[in-house]
Amino acid sequence: MAVLLMLSAAGMGLLTTFLHRTALLIDDSVDGVRLAMELQQQMTQYNGLSNLALASAEGSLTSAEDTGPALEAIVARADRRLVEVRKYVGSPEEESLLREVEQRMHDYFASRRALLEHRATPGEAIRTSSPLLDAAMTSLQDFVDKNSQQARAATRQAAAWDSAANVLSIGVALLAVIAISGSLVALERCVHSPLAALERAIERFARGDKTARAPATGPAELRSIAGVFNGMADRLVCQEENQLTFIAGVAHDLRNPLTALQMKVGRFDPTGPAPTAEHARRANDLVARQVARMDRLVGDLLDATRIHAGRIELKLEACDLRELTREAAELFQPLSSAHEIIVSIAAGPVVARCDPSRIAQVLNNLISNAIKYSPQRREITVSVGEDRDRAFVTVADQGIGIAPEDLERIFEPFRRVGASRELVPGVGLGLWLARRIAEAHGGSLGVSSAPGQGSVFRLDLPLAEGETGPMSPSARAASAPRS
Repeated sequence: MAVLLMLSAAGMGLLTTFLHRTALLIDDSVDGVRLAMELQQQMTQYNGLSNLALASAEGSLTSAEDTGPALEAIVARADRRLVEVRKYVGSPEEESLLREVEQRMHDYFASRRALLEHRATPGEAIRTSSPLLDAAMTSLQDFVDKNSQQARAATRQAAAWDSAANVLSIGVALLAVIAISGSLVALERCVHSPLAALERAIERFARGDKTARAPATGPAELRSIAGVFNGMADRLVCQEENQLTFIAGVAHDLRNPLTALQMKVGRFDPTGPAPTAEHARRANDLVARQVARMDRLVGDLLDATRIHAGRIELKLEACDLRELTREAAELFQPLSSAHEIIVSIAAGPVVARCDPSRIAQVLNNLISNAIKYSPQRREITVSVGEDRDRAFVTVADQGIGIAPEDLERIFEPFRRVGASRELVPGVGLGLWLARRIAEAHGGSLGVSSAPGQGSVFRLDLPLAEGETGPMSPSARAASAPRS
């Protein structure tokens, strides 16, 4: 009996060791699948951004070269992912697949770079690089399938060892039958079933079922693997949803000005009488506004890409926030005669060390939003001052207000909340960009609001100790001696 019990214990030890190694192998397979699918996401992001750059360059809205840093950042991230994937390669076949993936990805990136440098048309880009993109995606999918096959093979081996343990247990003395049988039943439920469930979840997800999730049951290793897989699946699904939301928002915002331009061009009859000067002026104003709107949208998208890639550049200098704020208010006052913009500034200089063009971008966004969401004949108050070691600018309106649960959501990219989705066009990048610019300066951007009671946005920036801000051109003109 003692010998049989020792043999059983030894067999259980060997089985546990093998199952642990199997769990590690499946863990490596899950990581390989995750990194390969992230590479697919990055290839899709690179393809979409480069297409946008080519379309922008063709329409002369903005320079396609501006996207170069963002595209190179995607390539750099892809190279890092390839290095990480190599850590989980465990067979010569996987090594061969990975080399094929690297070669095809680099061929695609090189093709896209050449098209961008020669300013190719979007159609030419699709014809030239789509086969390369498809080839790279196919190689990545082959790598995913290979990892899934390895996970299934490991599970089958674990099942075979489990059966062998059952056969071995039959020879144990009758006195140990009940205990050993109970142990085997527990082993079946705690190890084999979770492994099989994990295998099925990986296989379903690899085949395109985005709802597939692994149950977090069994030993700690399997629960950990299931948690890693489920987290990876949630992130990938969320990324896909965000990309779809982004594409829908951009398409919607580009369609509106394009529709207006199409209608205006459609009304022009080259065989009819020449338009009057007033009609030509109105048509020119409409075209200019719509082109400017499209240019702002593309500019916001490029800024968002630079910030996401960590490549935002700031040209810091000592600036008097009073002058920046006054100039921003003066810029919008002629454009919104139905609103009164009141500027309240401190008596002395409020000097912050900042990039004046970027901070002006933030102020323009805040004042523009206050005008858009405020009823006519309502005041908009812009204040500048100091609070301890911080300089601040507040923009207060008497508009529709924001619900408490939406106060932080409005700073998320591509997020439109409440009635703003219907009242004002846009993809929801302005406030997200404004907050990121403030944080890049070491400051912050927040809001306090309630529905129907307006909103107060506050920009905080560190004061520039011991420095005097330069005066704007208007301030210099006002202080110049007069003859």
